Amino acid sequence: MKNKFVSTDMLILILAVAAIAFGGVLVYTSPDTAGIVCIVLIFITGIIFFNARTARKFVKSIFYGSGKHSNLQQLSFEKLNVPVAIINKDTIVWYNDSFRQKLLGGNDSYLIQLEKVLPDFDVEKSCENEGLCIVADGREYTVHSSIPTEDTKLWVSYFVDDTEYKIDQREYRLSRPVIMQIAVDTYDDVLKDLKESTRAQIMARIDQMIEDLVLSNKGLVNKFGTSRYTIVFEERYYKNIYNDKFSILRKAKEIGGENSVTLSIGVGKDGVDFTENQELSRQALDMALGRGGDQAVVKTNDGYEFFGGNSRSVEKRSKVRSRIVANALKDVILQSDNVLIMGHKMSDLDSVGSAVGVASIVRCFERRANIVIEENRTLAKGLIDWVKQDETLGNVFVTPEKAANLVEKNTLLIIVDTHTAKMAEDTHICELCNKKVIIDHHRKMVDYIADTVVSYHEPYASSASELVTELIQYILPANAKLSPIQAGALLSGIMLDTRNFSEKAGVRTYEAAAYLRRQSVDPAQIMRLFAVPKDIYTAKAELVSMAENYKNVAISMSDKEYPQLSIPQAANDLLTLENVDASIVAVKTGDVIRLSARSMGKINVQVLMEYLGGGGHLTQAGAQLTDMTLEQAREKICESIDKYKSKQETN
Repeated sequence: MKNKFVSTDMLILILAVAAIAFGGVLVYTSPDTAGIVCIVLIFITGIIFFNARTARKFVKSIFYGSGKHSNLQQLSFEKLNVPVAIINKDTIVWYNDSFRQKLLGGNDSYLIQLEKVLPDFDVEKSCENEGLCIVADGREYTVHSSIPTEDTKLWVSYFVDDTEYKIDQREYRLSRPVIMQIAVDTYDDVLKDLKESTRAQIMARIDQMIEDLVLSNKGLVNKFGTSRYTIVFEERYYKNIYNDKFSILRKAKEIGGENSVTLSIGVGKDGVDFTENQELSRQALDMALGRGGDQAVVKTNDGYEFFGGNSRSVEKRSKVRSRIVANALKDVILQSDNVLIMGHKMSDLDSVGSAVGVASIVRCFERRANIVIEENRTLAKGLIDWVKQDETLGNVFVTPEKAANLVEKNTLLIIVDTHTAKMAEDTHICELCNKKVIIDHHRKMVDYIADTVVSYHEPYASSASELVTELIQYILPANAKLSPIQAGALLSGIMLDTRNFSEKAGVRTYEAAAYLRRQSVDPAQIMRLFAVPKDIYTAKAELVSMAENYKNVAISMSDKEYPQLSIPQAANDLLTLENVDASIVAVKTGDVIRLSARSMGKINVQVLMEYLGGGGHLTQAGAQLTDMTLEQAREKICESIDKYKSKQETN
């Protein structure tokens, strides 16, 4: 049986208009008929009302029957305490008494338009599993509707009043704990050198700033040691800090004046309890420190979110951690049967140089050491050939295939110059080895290798070779020396990443270089490692000539085959152009577009490359794009630049 009520209101309206129009014409032409017209109109109105009422009773009989016996035996919607309405598309054709009292205010509205009573109601959405949430007369309802059949075209909608439940639910979410940990990055390496009174004044201002933040957001704070704070907020107040983009980072810099003061902030939220949020905040703070500090990192079970992070890392002058890591590395090597050493894909002088340095440490303890490398896919072929001449190391280089056969139950894997499995020389080796050590200087990425026995991750360092050189000084016996080739490999890595000590070279960088220089290194041999073949020089010049400037970022793109080494070198040379703060060189080889990004520090190219699925360092980064054309890649690069610039303007 088909009962189509969609045109009911329209039919009533048409009949009413037709009757009034007809009556008006009669009265106009024959004024004497006015009385008869009024009587006829009243009669027609009565007929319409009677038929509409009959239709409503008919609908009622469909749902809970008619007759004395059926009223007793069948469930009646009229008796339900839950508001129920029967809807035909955009018209309410029937409702029970509970609906009348709770949603119509006790008034009886017959065959009314749905939008007049419930303007936000969507009957089709209410058929979904979760129902539809609406607000009516100050109460909140979740509406569930039955799916109509082809025969009836009618929806039965149940309005569940769950106002108190939803209020409690919102209050629960707003009162969830958020734990924030704050560390003063520069306390040990900058503020400690100041006069006691000056340092006390600066720390007092930092304490006051944090106390003001806590009081204005009704939180609790506990200070640990001299430069660490743990704060607990409710979610409702934490939103103020989040929406303000952690302005406390900027205020901290204003406190120090010429004495640099920066903060690292880790936030843990959405955990099941205080303990989990505490752990999330610790991981977030570690991530902030691992990315160079001066930033806030929010950690939930869904991932990380970053704020700030545009400053250069502050060099740590204390070598206490280096000494601790050196002792831990020595112990884990002695507890292993053999050691595999691995850098990143498309290895460079720093990757190979630091790997050679680690191999020299392992050989010192009479353990078998092998460096995993793809010699046909490296940017340090000259260094590899030179290291092969070192008799103390022997045939130290192995392919990933051969290395997989060397993995045993007690094999140690030491990864240098990267901290993510996807960027390592071979991801399969990472999966095979249970014990891993990380030695890296790049700013920390969210997909870092977490299951390590030792992690020496210092973004302030110029290079992985610098970190390995410091470890060597604490691990090797006092009378032991590196061979000139081993020392030269490490020095070449430092020189590469500092661009011959013109960038990112701190006090400890020069100390490491001085130590290596005392190992009888031949500077002329190292300079030969940086010699550029003519074809690479030509390719580099061609890439530079094709560059375009987009918002002070030089972008050069090509699908021509170029030597791999020419790509990063072209990115370096683009920085010497006028009005260029950063450079990106993208070359398509097969289905892969390789990106190399460089900057002078004003633009954080690591963040730019993270938008594209890559990463790296503040001034050096890279990424790979697949399944797209060069034009599409250019659009994505420009989008990442726009996104980066927009974020900097809002911070």
